[in-house]
Amino acid sequence: MHRLPYLRSTVLCGLFIVMPAMLHAQTGKAEDTRRLERALDYFSGQKYHEALLLLAALDRQYTLNPRFKAYLGMCYYHEWEYDKACLYLDGCIPQLEAFSPQERGVYYHAAAESHFMLGQYTEAIPLYERRLVVCHADERADVLFHLGCCHLFTGNGQAAAEYLQASLSCYEAYPVEGRQNRITQISKMVRTLQQTEAKTDKSPSYTQ
Repeated sequence: MHRLPYLRSTVLCGLFIVMPAMLHAQTGKAEDTRRLERALDYFSGQKYHEALLLLAALDRQYTLNPRFKAYLGMCYYHEWEYDKACLYLDGCIPQLEAFSPQERGVYYHAAAESHFMLGQYTEAIPLYERRLVVCHADERADVLFHLGCCHLFTGNGQAAAEYLQASLSCYEAYPVEGRQNRITQISKMVRTLQQTEAKTDKSPSYTQ
């Protein structure tokens, strides 16, 4: 869980502050406003499937603002519909720069993970990089690990080794119970990449 409970207070506060401006067509739409309130209640309670059903219906009917589109993307992420999560989060993230780093970090994480799960490693890299800027110190290890994997899967062994080594250092600096297997895995990956790099450096070069 990447500090998603933070969104609970954000949603509930934002609901009463900005509700009148969120839906462009408002006259006679009291029922839709109540549906939006229910959707946000579900979302803040981490009932993402129920929130998704309501927000998706409202999205078909209205032009939702970027934050609500981000919530919809988060719902798709938690429902493992990664292609739709990418569609919504990629579209609204550029419009969320005014939001707090903590909140933006949640969206960066979900978008990066969605691209990663789809095997879209090139697209995931800049999102993990943005996540790395705003995440907490004890979260850096996971982000660096995924950056290392992205570079590994896109054929950049040197960058992969550097990110994985940095990830290993973070895991050791912020030990978490149950992560020993991950640490062992990374250690083996780094050794393999370093050995491969060393062999490449020692390979004879031929000139015409």
